[in-house]
Amino acid sequence: MIGKMIPEWIRQGINPVVLAYDSGGDWEINASVYKIPKFSINRYLNRIPPIRMFLRRRYYKKLADRCMEIIKKHDINLVFSFSNPQESNILGAIIKAKTGLPFISHFSDPWYNTPLGKVSGRSAKRILKQERRILEKSDRVIFVNDKLKGFVMKNHPIELSAKAEVVPHCYDLKDYPAVESNAREKFIFSYIGVFYKERNSEIFFEALRRLLDGQPELADRFRVKLIGAANNYSGFPEERIGEMIKDYGLTGRVDVIPGVSYKESLKYMKISDCLLVIDADIADSPFLPSKVVDYAGSGTPILGITPVGSPTDIFLRQMGYRAFNYSQVDDLAECLGKFILGEAGGKINKGYLDQYNVISTTKKLIGIFQKTMNSKK
Repeated sequence: MIGKMIPEWIRQGINPVVLAYDSGGDWEINASVYKIPKFSINRYLNRIPPIRMFLRRRYYKKLADRCMEIIKKHDINLVFSFSNPQESNILGAIIKAKTGLPFISHFSDPWYNTPLGKVSGRSAKRILKQERRILEKSDRVIFVNDKLKGFVMKNHPIELSAKAEVVPHCYDLKDYPAVESNAREKFIFSYIGVFYKERNSEIFFEALRRLLDGQPELADRFRVKLIGAANNYSGFPEERIGEMIKDYGLTGRVDVIPGVSYKESLKYMKISDCLLVIDADIADSPFLPSKVVDYAGSGTPILGITPVGSPTDIFLRQMGYRAFNYSQVDDLAECLGKFILGEAGGKINKGYLDQYNVISTTKKLIGIFQKTMNSKK
């Protein structure tokens, strides 16, 4: 996400200096980039909390010392920490305490009370304390949607809410490749991203099965592409996805494609006929994946499976697209049939989409940067 933002920052007059994990690959941007290692200890020491905490504190001290050198060398006048990962915000708060520089933190997801997390007890209390320290040290706090802002800030003193701002995820039209619009024999549904227990294709597969039970003549008129869905770490190896495809009677109609680069994923978005977004079935979900905004920037129609009232649901409906919750399998099946038959459509709200253009989000963010620095003079 940050990689597609920084080039526009530069175009709009910012001179950024980037501190990033050394595991993130090369940054193809016209800016100074410094690499740092991720925190890592062996599994035996990790089982001993006092040693783990000591080594983590020492890790942050080394990073802070490195940052002090970089700040002095480049005459830095504002610190912006972008998360995830939350280590970015933790380090930003430490730098703020050491230097007093204007500090803006960023949350793309909740941390302490994440609906997808399993932290409790002492770990939860520790994370809440760290999150509050970040908010207290921040001069401004950026969230990617209003629901996320409220979701996080409700756990902290009301006076901290005055620091909260919303700058949404973005897309950059310059990133999308030009593709030929050749007529295809089969309609292509594409899902791009990893499957997780809380977010997988089973509801979509079930809707397709019901569709084909009622309209078997559509079986040879569509194709599903799952790009990057298979992942051993998330519990969805290719073998398991293959079994799901077989169980739902979709053998020969679904392609499981290995993960691709960000640039390549944009190409898949452009050459598809419909893009699928599948959210976890969580009440009061605060999530709006950046992928959904990339989808929208591609101009390809989007179909959502998401809880009612989620940020994704709101975004898609404002755009003019359809979204279904997990209890609407029959409605989803009917909609899929209309897509395949070329009967689904609708007028897209381009004016709404424009606010997510990286040009617009960068202007808003730079305005917050300037307001923060001016307040410190």
